[in-house]
Amino acid sequence: MASYLSPDCASGFAEMDRQHDRIFQRVELASLRAHSEDLPGTKRALQDLGDEIMAHFASEESLMAATAYPDRARHKSAHDLFMQDFVQLTRELDSVGLSAPTLLWISARVPEWMKFHIRVNDAPLGRHLAARAPRAARPVKSALS
Repeated sequence: MASYLSPDCASGFAEMDRQHDRIFQRVELASLRAHSEDLPGTKRALQDLGDEIMAHFASEESLMAATAYPDRARHKSAHDLFMQDFVQLTRELDSVGLSAPTLLWISARVPEWMKFHIRVNDAPLGRHLAARAPRAARPVKSALS
């Protein structure tokens, strides 16, 4: 299966990267549904995307707590703000349907926020987690790294 995660969005922690890939797959599906003017399909795709994102955030927050991640509060705050924004998107979709602003929100704003969040918040968390992983679970560095 093709990866939806661009190399510049790799966190360095394999499980987080797999979760990010699934999120980007769901974003792509929601965008396709929205651009095909399939309102019920878009709503289902956004529900699935929201579920995937909430599970991902819960996983990260659990890892941050378990490893005493020093930037945990700021990182969680970013999650909370995104979810508030995402809930607003679903409300907009319910009230105005597939308008130009909701299409833009789904196809640009959500994926751009995710990319930004990965680079700014998840990459440092990934390094933190990789440094604390048991030796056998640490990512292998190539001779070129």
